[in-house]
Amino acid sequence: MKKKPLDIKDQEAADRLRKIWNEKKVTLRLTQEKAADALGFETQSTVSQYLNGKNPLGTDAVLKFAALLQVSPEEIKPELAELMNYVRKSGEYNEDLAAPGWQILRPEQAELLSLYERLPESEKSRHMAELKEKVSDFDRLFKELLAARKQ
Repeated sequence: MKKKPLDIKDQEAADRLRKIWNEKKVTLRLTQEKAADALGFETQSTVSQYLNGKNPLGTDAVLKFAALLQVSPEEIKPELAELMNYVRKSGEYNEDLAAPGWQILRPEQAELLSLYERLPESEKSRHMAELKEKVSDFDRLFKELLAARKQ
């Protein structure tokens, strides 16, 4: 059975999601496979279907993508503004996108944070500097790979 096309609002939400995805995938080092894993989707094709406007973005999917891409849900689907404002006013709200609740952590990421927190401050600084340097090198290589693929 063929799916019916998305209505204009759903298509616009998919377009915004795809634009945000394209802007952030390199810095966040995301592939559709990694996103599917982090978002709890069975396959990469589910991510692709959302990005290409084949599946409508429900509130649950918008919240998941917003957390993964570190944006507010309204940036993807502006009509969620009223709901999100209500949710934010009904409890303690922190606009900091690096704050707990905005990022989806896999078990190994949570373990890494736990280990990091146990280090003395001097070691944290040293490890952080080394990690930033490594990530910078990988980001550069990733950009080169993407550029080579486009040729």
